[in-house]
Formats: sequence, structure tokens, C-alpha cells
Amino acid sequence: MIGTIFVLSMTGLLFAQEKAKPEKPAEAAKPQAAKQEEVKKEEPAKPMKYRMEGIITAIDAGGKKITIKQSKVKRERTVTLGISKKMAQKLSNLKVGNLVNIWVSGKTITSLTKVE
Repeated sequence: MIGTIFVLSMTGLLFAQEKAKPEKPAEAAKPQAAKQEEVKKEEPAKPMKYRMEGIITAIDAGGKKITIKQSKVKRERTVTLGISKKMAQKLSNLKVGNLVNIWVSGKTITSLTKVE
């Protein structure tokens, strides 16, 4: 009797395992691949634009970079930023020690004004 119950219980497990298998695995994978392609087609987020104020500590005209020291923030910091093509023309008017307001997009200065 116990042997019969054991055999019937094992047969039930085999049928349960067969029902769990998907009939067409290739078709089930296609929708997931399509979703992944849609995610990849999304454009990357645009860099955030923000304003900074600080004192120029270094100007690298050849490398098109400016280093600015910020002291009016929670913690004092020094930041080196790249300059856009439009701002490269304004480098001749700037000197180390000038106080400037700048608009930054990513790590590039898009607008710069000297504070007098």
C-alpha cells in the first residue's frame, strides 16, 4: 500500500513538472527583446543647467578651461570647467582674481559675466 502511494505521488510530480514548461519559449523571448530595444532608443537626459559664482584662480586659454574658487557655498570648493566656443572669445577680458557669474551645462560654461 505504501509503495503504491509512493509511485502515485512521484507520477503526480512528473505531470506537474511537464505542465510548468512553456510550449513556445522562442515566442516568449521576443516581447522582452523588443522592450529592451525600445529602452535603448530613448535619448539620454540633457545635462542640467545651473548658475555659479566664484573667483577665477586659473585660466588655461590653450586647453579652454577656467578654474573657479567658490566661497559662498556650504563648503568652499575649487572647480575646473571647460569653455564653449562662444565663451573662448571672452577669455581675453578676464584675469585671475576676477569675480564672475557663470551658467554651466554639464561641465561646460555656456555664459559668463564679470561682476564689477
